[in-house]
Amino acid sequence: MTDLAEHAGLWPLEHPRTIRLALRTAEFSDDAEVLDSLARSGVTSEVMRKIAHNPATAERTLEYLVELDERWMTYPVTRRRDVSAGFVDRIAQRLTDRNAIYHASSAPCADETTLRYLAGHPSAPAAAAETVDARLGDTIHPAA
Repeated sequence: MTDLAEHAGLWPLEHPRTIRLALRTAEFSDDAEVLDSLARSGVTSEVMRKIAHNPATAERTLEYLVELDERWMTYPVTRRRDVSAGFVDRIAQRLTDRNAIYHASSAPCADETTLRYLAGHPSAPAAAAETVDARLGDTIHPAA
């Protein structure tokens, strides 16, 4: 694979060639450090989503992506099945956006405590409580 770092200085980040290189790197790189550097280089949201879906991406990079764009990065990050319940809990504890809370409430790796926290979050939409209720099989009442 072509090393993005070799070519990044040749074109501005908005250049179509640079964007294609960044997308390819985000999708196919198996180097966690390269993916972390790419995520922190001011790439587009499309590239960030590719990084979030890449199995080689480290948890610290995934956390950074959620910090950078909570609303749109929570879904791809929490959909992953290779993250720990503790990781999902760390993400959940920082969420404030209603959409992000809703998406995190259906994270496959979230444990019961995290799900209950999300369902009861003051910013949680009613659908988050319904999602958690369906998953846990009991009634969760959202915060008023």
